Amino acid sequence: MKRLSLKDQGELYYILSASIKPKLFVKPGETFIIETEDAFSGQIRKEGDRRDLEKIPYSNPVSGPIFIENATPNDTLIVEIKDIKPLIGQGATRIPDLSFYFSNIPLSKFLHLEVPHGTKICPIKDGKVFFDKYILPYNPMIGTIGVAPKIESISSNNVGPHGGNLDLLEITIGSKIFFPIYNEGALLFVGDVHAIQGEGELCGTAIEMPAEITLKVDLIKNYKIDWPRIETNEEIGVICVTGINKNLEDAIKTAFIELILWLEEKYGINKWDAYQLCTQIAKVSLGNFWTVTAKVPKKILGASFNSS
Repeated sequence: MKRLSLKDQGELYYILSASIKPKLFVKPGETFIIETEDAFSGQIRKEGDRRDLEKIPYSNPVSGPIFIENATPNDTLIVEIKDIKPLIGQGATRIPDLSFYFSNIPLSKFLHLEVPHGTKICPIKDGKVFFDKYILPYNPMIGTIGVAPKIESISSNNVGPHGGNLDLLEITIGSKIFFPIYNEGALLFVGDVHAIQGEGELCGTAIEMPAEITLKVDLIKNYKIDWPRIETNEEIGVICVTGINKNLEDAIKTAFIELILWLEEKYGINKWDAYQLCTQIAKVSLGNFWTVTAKVPKKILGASFNSS
C-alpha cells in the first residue's frame, strides 16, 4: 500500500493550490495512507509549549496534494475514510484569541480580560482521550480536507465548494466525501485531524493530533456537483459554507436545496416530496461557525437509496 509519510511530504503547506507539485499519485479505487501534522505545526508537544508565530505564522498545515489519475473537472471525486490513527499517542488543545470567535472588536481587551493560554496535552490510549480528569471517547475526524480550488490558491484555514477547513464530525471513519473537481488529477489535500471535537469547535481548537489516515479514492465519471456531499453509515447530506455577503442561514438553505435536488436526481424522489420529507426528518450539523451539513437518514429512504 502506498504511503505519504511526513518525511516524504517534506514541506507542509498552508494553502490548497493547483500550483503545488503532487506528492503522491494514485489510481481510482486505490487505498493509501497519508500522514498529517497537527494544526499547531508540531509546536505544542508539552504543557509549557507555545506557538512561535514568528517561525510559523500560519496554522492548519495540510499534506498532499494527492494526484488521482484520470480525474477531470467533468468528474466527481469520492474520498472514503478507512481509518484514522494517532501518530504519536497524544493530542493538544489551547485557547486562542477570544475576539476572533466572539466579536469583530478585541473583546478580551475591551473587558480587560487576560485570557489564559490554556494549553493541555491529552494522551490518547485504548479508545479514550484523557482531558485533565475527564475521560473522553476517541472520536477521530478530519478537520481539513479538500481539493485544489478553481482559483489560484485558498488558505487551508478557509472553506468553499472545494472543501477546506470544514471541521465536521461526520468526516470520520466509514464516511465517504464527494468533492467537485476543478483541476486535472483533483489534487487532494488533508490535515487538521482531531481526536474529538464538539459541534461548533467553540474555542477554535479541538484535540489536535498528528495522524495516520487510510483513504480510498474513486471517481464518478462525467458527473459534476456544485457542493461537497457526504455519506456516513447512517445518513447522506450536503455540505455548504458561509462566504462573502452570506451567513449561516444562507448556507443552511443552500445545503437543503442541494440535498433536495440530489434526492430527486439520484434516488427518484419527487422534489416536492423531498422538500416535505426533509421538513419531517432532516437534521443540520454544525462544523465550525461557518460550515453546515443538511442530512437525512438512509434507513428511511429505504430501497430508494443507492450510493452508486
